[in-house]
Amino acid sequence: MAMQNNNLSMNDELRQMKSDYEYLKADMDKQMIINQQLMETILRNNVSALDSNKKTTMVSFSAAILITLAVSYIKELDMCLAGMIAAFYVLMLIGYVLIYNKLGKIEYGTDNVLSTVTKLKKFKQNYMIVNTVSWILVAVLMCFAFPEIHNTFRIREHGIVAITFMCIAILAGICIQYFIDKKILRACDDIINQLKDRS
Repeated sequence: MAMQNNNLSMNDELRQMKSDYEYLKADMDKQMIINQQLMETILRNNVSALDSNKKTTMVSFSAAILITLAVSYIKELDMCLAGMIAAFYVLMLIGYVLIYNKLGKIEYGTDNVLSTVTKLKKFKQNYMIVNTVSWILVAVLMCFAFPEIHNTFRIREHGIVAITFMCIAILAGICIQYFIDKKILRACDDIINQLKDRS
């Protein structure tokens, strides 16, 4: 009788252990699904940041080219200077188009993780090169632009105000570009880390 009770008790314990295991497994499976969904959401947000920057950059540079030509016509700026500024924006537009086209589309669940990671690393490198070149060109361009802008105003003080305004605009541009670059490079790093963790 005692042995039968022991067997029943052991069977109850085994059933309880099996029930606990199944509950724990279901809980772990649920957690894995939640983690995967979270990873997909984060990846989509990072990819969306890259796509958004691409569109914004293309529209901004295209608008800048048109604005430069319109302002140079209205204010009767030297066409050589206007051409240089427009050429700068065209070069930057081409640079960004090339690096984003080379990157291609980033998707979650891509089979070739190594290729995607390599493309993202190359994109980061090219992105920094394009930005560095753009700021060097801005510095060179300003050396030509400041005297020309100053000379377009008949009243000397107006020319100084215009140059001061341009300097403030350039400093604001540097700050904005810094935060944009930081966001884009962090998005690339996050995508790379997630793809490496998944593989």
